[in-house]
Amino acid sequence: GIFYTKQFDMFPELEEYSTSITSVLIAMLIIGGLLVLIGIIGCFGACTGKSGLLNVYFVVVLIFVILQIVVIVLAVVKKSDFEKAATDQATQLFDEYKTKADASPADVDISVEKAVGVNLAQFTFECCGVDTGASWWGTSQFTPGCCDNFDRKTFETSLGDDQGGITKAKLLISACPDSGEVYKVGCKEQVTSMASEFSTIIIIVVVVLILFEIVCLAAACVSKKRDLVA
Repeated sequence: GIFYTKQFDMFPELEEYSTSITSVLIAMLIIGGLLVLIGIIGCFGACTGKSGLLNVYFVVVLIFVILQIVVIVLAVVKKSDFEKAATDQATQLFDEYKTKADASPADVDISVEKAVGVNLAQFTFECCGVDTGASWWGTSQFTPGCCDNFDRKTFETSLGDDQGGITKAKLLISACPDSGEVYKVGCKEQVTSMASEFSTIIIIVVVVLILFEIVCLAAACVSKKRDLVA
């Protein structure tokens, strides 16, 4: 809820994607609200001894457990497929940027959104090129986003300048401004490494949640059994 209200204060660069981000956050809030409601139903059922409420709680939690197990299995089995699909899409966009920038020194036929996207992705993930670092772009040039001091607003403003337009000199540079450093790692390697790290963390968290939910299911069964005996 806090992130939903303050998202663009903390991350103003995400504002242009506000529709998609808001939809995801609303969905997460709804799911969180449902989980809280189910928890309240389970607690009320356990306290009052109403087996009907405990049955509802048991079924819903069991469904969540099954869904989480399915997510873990898909994450493990389809991991390489997801990585390949993401890499292919990124490579296609990077190739388009590189090809069009090399084809013409003036009036490069690429949209501002794509040009900013390629550079912002490299700056965000602290990488350069698809692989092999800056050398992927060429022997002596690379994109501004490969620099650790890349300024998105300045770059985007220069591309939208009616006087000069989008030119090769703006898309590819030979040195970072103000003594900036060039990222050495390729984006494919960097993103794969980060994905592996985060996927491991997510799997651990989900497993812990599943174990907790199983304990809750067992507690619901015990409570219901005691009520039936009584």
